[in-house]
Order: sequence, then structure tokens, then C-alpha cells
Amino acid sequence: MPRGLPKSYIQRAKRELGKGASFSQIFKKAWQLYKGSKVYKALKGNPRKKSSNPRKNPGKTKKRKGGRKMAKKKRRRRSFTIPLAATLGGTAGIWIKNPTWGASPIQLMMRGEFEKALQQMLHNYTGFDPRTGKWNIMEASGLIPAVVGMTTSWLASRLGLNRRLRNVPIIRI
Repeated sequence: MPRGLPKSYIQRAKRELGKGASFSQIFKKAWQLYKGSKVYKALKGNPRKKSSNPRKNPGKTKKRKGGRKMAKKKRRRRSFTIPLAATLGGTAGIWIKNPTWGASPIQLMMRGEFEKALQQMLHNYTGFDPRTGKWNIMEASGLIPAVVGMTTSWLASRLGLNRRLRNVPIIRI
């Protein structure tokens, strides 16, 4: 039963329309009967006599003063995106094979030599060799791709390339 429509009006519409009436015809007739009744008019009231304060000025409606409405705040839905250039540059240090270590950090991890892999990653990104305790920034082979990747990502944002790729899900430059 629709909200607000009394059952008695549905039964009355069924009686008036007969057995062959469809469900939608019955409810259409029931609403017509209900809206034509005194109950509906008493609840609804006369729209011409509505006022803002019926005790002070009956028959008059309150006029809205002309003022500017506040502009609606634009809602921007941000989605999760991965910066491709920075990610690729940052992960390069994991894949780069250093000749002094014999294998790349990812290969060492696959073998189960996690301590060696972490030491080589530290060496690839900072140039610090934990075995000897010496710094050599020229051996930081993962640092250069990471910096280049972050710079590329920053430049792409500044030039508006990421804005152009906003319809591509998950990825940005």
C-alpha cells in the first residue's frame, strides 16, 4: 500500500471499477477519490490562504528578500592514482645488478638472502657500503633513476599531463 493512502479508498476504488480493473487503474482511482475528499483538503489546507504567520497577517505570504545565494562548493572526488614515473624510477634500485655484489637485490631476495638484499639496496640508493663502512655516491646506481622519476612526475604535473590523463584509471605520470 502506498504511503499515506488509506485502505478504505483502495477498497472503494475496487468497488467502483469492478473486477476487470488493473492494479494501476485501482490506485489511480483511489488517489483521485482521496484527493477529492474532505480529509485531504483539511490536511492540505487552502494554498491561497497560507501565510508566514497566520496570527499577524492572515492572507499574506511572506516574500523572500532578494539576496545573493552562496555559490555551491564544488565537490571533487579524488581517486587513488599511482605516479608511474616515480614508481618506476624508485624501483629501479631493486632491479639494478651491482658488479661488486654479484646479483640484484630482487635476485638475492628470491634466493632467501634478505640481509644481503637489504644491504645492497642501501648501497644502491645511498652509496654507503655496509661491508666496508665507506660512502661512494658514484656507486648509488638506484639513486639517479629515482631522482629522474620523481622529477619527471613533478614536471608532468606542472605541465598538465596528469590532468589530460584524468580519465585513465589508477595511473598518472
